[in-house]
Amino acid sequence: MTSIEKARALIESLTPIQEGPTAETLPCPRCGHNKMKHPAVKNALSRRVTVYICSECGQEEAIMDALGTKPLSLDKWAMPLAFAKKGRL
Repeated sequence: MTSIEKARALIESLTPIQEGPTAETLPCPRCGHNKMKHPAVKNALSRRVTVYICSECGQEEAIMDALGTKPLSLDKWAMPLAFAKKGRL
């Protein structure tokens, strides 16, 4: 499994936590900042993976798409970077 595939699996493991009946407000998996609104559907749905990200990251993804810019690699998102730093990815 590549680092991108591992990052995708890790990031998408948040979806049930974000949408579940006991949904928690966690930091944005893309930038790592505590900007997420509750409930999760008040945030942006990422264009890259099936997970909610903060509005600012959602805007950045939209602008990058409009400009035809290469998207931020999933293994460069805050969540996978934090797990890799702790040796868990």
